[in-house]
Formats: sequence, structure tokens, C-alpha cells
Amino acid sequence: MMPSPPQICVILPAYNVGAHIGAAITSLRAQSFAGFEALVIDDGSTDDTAAQAGAAIGTDPRFQLIRQSNRGLSGARNAGLDLARAPFIAFLDGDDRFDPAFLQTLHDDLSASAAGWVACGVAFCTPDGSRHPHSAIHGRPQPDDPPLTTAYPLRDWSDVICHFPSAWNKLYRRDFISDLRFDQGTWYEDHTFFHRLAAKTDVLRHIPRPLYLYTLEREGQITRTDSDRVFEQFPVLETSATIFRAADKSGAGTGLARLATRLFCERLEVITSPDRATRFRHETARFFARHQLNPDWRWDRHLNAMTALSLTGDAPVVIRQPVAVPRLPAPDSPLAPLFRHATPDQPIGKDSLVIDLPAQIHPDHAALAQAAETLLHSDRAAVVLPLIHPAPDAPARLLTPEDALDLDPAQHAILTRATFARPPCDTDAQLTLTGQALWLSQAQAPVAWAPTPIAPDALIPLIPLRTRLRALDQWQPGVASPLPTGWHRRLALRAATAHLAGIHRQGRWHHYKALPLLLHLWWVGLRRGWIGTPGTVDPTTPRILRRIFRLPPIG
Repeated sequence: MMPSPPQICVILPAYNVGAHIGAAITSLRAQSFAGFEALVIDDGSTDDTAAQAGAAIGTDPRFQLIRQSNRGLSGARNAGLDLARAPFIAFLDGDDRFDPAFLQTLHDDLSASAAGWVACGVAFCTPDGSRHPHSAIHGRPQPDDPPLTTAYPLRDWSDVICHFPSAWNKLYRRDFISDLRFDQGTWYEDHTFFHRLAAKTDVLRHIPRPLYLYTLEREGQITRTDSDRVFEQFPVLETSATIFRAADKSGAGTGLARLATRLFCERLEVITSPDRATRFRHETARFFARHQLNPDWRWDRHLNAMTALSLTGDAPVVIRQPVAVPRLPAPDSPLAPLFRHATPDQPIGKDSLVIDLPAQIHPDHAALAQAAETLLHSDRAAVVLPLIHPAPDAPARLLTPEDALDLDPAQHAILTRATFARPPCDTDAQLTLTGQALWLSQAQAPVAWAPTPIAPDALIPLIPLRTRLRALDQWQPGVASPLPTGWHRRLALRAATAHLAGIHRQGRWHHYKALPLLLHLWWVGLRRGWIGTPGTVDPTTPRILRRIFRLPPIG
């Protein structure tokens, strides 16, 4: 009796994967679906890949080991496509594996439908043996439970770019691929192959079960390699742009912006050379300008929003400080493109995040970047950041005028979206902070509270008390809501408390310096009616000031 012809041709390209090819072939031989042929294409390996493949194949007649001179991954896959005769096609990379149910599950689904292809979820496998499942859909990484097959529409390019553009987690009808081949001589060749197929159909069936086992952290993996070959992403994307615009689908511009944003962010994750990163960012900005697009990251909360916003050359976080030397990351730091300095009178972009800091503060840019990333992925207008001491977790809420008066520039800063940012007060960090908080309060804008300090080594210098009082007298809060009773006295006593603490730190022989300060405060309080009148003060206001102003003791 003649054996049945194979129903699936598995194309397995292999180049210098001697340590992995045996496991890949073993996973094929363990398939519950036996009716397949496997074309193992040794693409000119210089290690023992061919020997290891031959040993793993043994005498299994379903396998052919084909050796060719090096033509790259695309050339190896194309060689397999030219030889394939089965009605269904699958791809398995030489360093990966199939789950035992891969072929059976995908074949059962595709043969029962009229679709041209079906995809499945992925398990990312690390060297320690752990597996991390992913649905293989960007923006929705968690596999469904229970894992239900879905026919995803592909009528708009925004629908298409959500799916992994990889060749390997799918089963195809051979007549759906027809004479289409992979572009040779480039990295990221899966992308245009996937997009050309997507242009031909309005549906992709998808099984979220993680049936493709993808090996992470292997030496030489293309997607994790830092070399100038990352620049091959640009011509590949240009080809995809042409495919998008020629196809009978909507959303070419939006789809391209979203795809480019994701891919450029992924490439920047692996670039460690400052020079290469600078050149890559420059080419990225040119790509967006050439196509008249802006980065679009909001569709996928797992994208790095800070990196995405910086792709066109505009730093997403503006640090406003009245200093000659900006407090920015080192120029060769990966954080450098995320921050820029502005003096109080300079304009800021509408998509920026803004933070006002006293001139002497040199923030921890990594902590500030993390706070900014969290804010960008939220619906909050701003986040209150501790400067020096960690803060307890607090739920997001609306600020009240009392909250605004609680904030101290020696302890707090506010990172806010540009649409809610107020012009800073040139003369006083306290009034800048209080004014910003009051504006957020009046705007009824929800505000988050971050626990991680952004300047744990900060030392805030003292402003002369007379300067603080003069600034308070001239300050216009710029909000309609009335300030709490005694707000003027509270901010004045906060400044006095800081001065007394500074004198105390100098040692007991300097305590005499406090006397002129206390006399001046008493005289100011007497003239302004601050003594014995209602209104709260900071809990840290020392006993001597409470006595002078006839305030109730703590507790």
C-alpha cells in the first residue's frame, strides 16, 4: 500500500544552530500529526549544524536534509518554498521548537475553514527552562482563557499590524502563498512577506494557545543584535508602506505610524552604541517626516511611551529650571533623548510633560523617566513626586486647595501634562509649586501620587526670608477658588522653619542668629494680623513659632 502524500510541508532553515537544531527536529518528530514532510535547509553553516541535524533525523523518511551555500534566512525559506508540494506550509526556525500539538491543531482549524492562513500564540523560552506565553497579538499579550479560536478581520491596516508579522507561528495554504517569496538580502524579511499576504485577504484565523516555542537569549539572534544592520529596518518599512497604500484596505497612514513606532522602539531597545542610537533616531525622525506621520503608541500600553515620543527628535520631558547649566543626563546616556531643559519663558510642545524644579536640584533621571512613563500610560493630568524621601502609596484623586498648600518644593515636585502646565513663578519655587497645584485643583484634573523619590541626594538652599515675604505679597495665584484661611502665614512660617533648621544644623554657638529672624517674624505677624488668628500651619512648625503666633500646640 502506497503511503499517503504529506499534507503539510515544514520548512526548517538552519544556519549555525548546531546547539539547537536537534531539539527543533525532535519537536517535529514528536508531532501528534504525522502526515508531514520536513525540508531542513542547511544554509551554508560553518559549525556542526548539518551533522547534528542528520543525527536527529536518523532514518525518518519524512525529512530531507538539503545543503546550500549561504543565501540568508530568506534564501533558505525560498528554497524550501520552491520544493514544497504539500497543500499546507509551515515554517520552523532552526533554534525554535513546535509544541507537540502545533501541526494537528492548526491543520484541523485551517482545513475546516476557507481561510488562507491561521496563527497561534507563542511561548518565549529562556535558558533557565521557563516559558512566558504570549498571544502573538500586540496590545493583547495574554492568551485567552479558555483559548478560543477567532477569525480576526483584516480590513484596516490597524487590524493587520496588531498581529506578529512572523512567518513561523502560522500554517498557510500553499495556494494562498502561491508564487510569493521572501525578500532576500535583508533582515526583518518576515514583515513584507506577512504584509503582502495580509493585502490579499480580509481575515486571519488565530488560536491563542502558545504552540510555537521561541528560544530567547540565543547568541546571534537578529532581533537582539546591535549592529548597523538595524538600519535595514528602514527600507523594509518603506516596502511595507508601498504595500499598505496599494492594497484595498483602509487606514494605511495610521497602520504605518503604529507599525513604525513599535518597530523603531524595539530596535532602540537593543542598540547600546550612543553613536548608532543617535544615527538611528535621526533616520527615524526623517522617516516620520517623509511620510508626514507622528509616532502612535497609545494603541499598545506595552510600548515604551517615552521612547515613542522621542522618535521625532523632541524630548518628551521638559525640565524647567532657572539655571545656566541644564540638569540633564550625560549626552551619551540612553536617557539623554528623553529630557530637555527650558527656562521659564521658553515655549513647550503640546505633547510634552513638564516639571518645575529649583535651580539646585539634579534629579535622578531614571526615576523621573519611570514616573513619566507611568503618567503617559494613564488618564491622569499630573503626578506628585517626592524629591527626597519615599512616599507611601496613595490613590489618584483630585487635588484640593489644602493639598496645594501642603506641597513643599523642598519635598515635592509635580510632573504635569503640557495642557495643564502653568507658567512658573520666576522668583519662588514654593509659589510655582503651589500655583501649579491650585490650577490642577481648579481644573478638576485627577492627579496620581508616586512613591519613589527623584532627587534623594538633594540639598535645597534657603531663600532669604525677606525675599520670600516679598514674593508672597506680590503673588497672584491666578485661580478663582478662594485659598484656605491663613495660607499666607502658613507659607511664611514654612520658610521660617527651614531657616531655623539651617541655623540649628550649624551648631549651638550659632543659635543667636535666630533672634533677629524671630523678632522680624513677630513684627511682620503683628502688622499683618497673623498672631492668634485662625488657619492651619505645617505640622513641622517648631514650638517657638507656635508660641510667637499663639497657635495651638501639636496634638
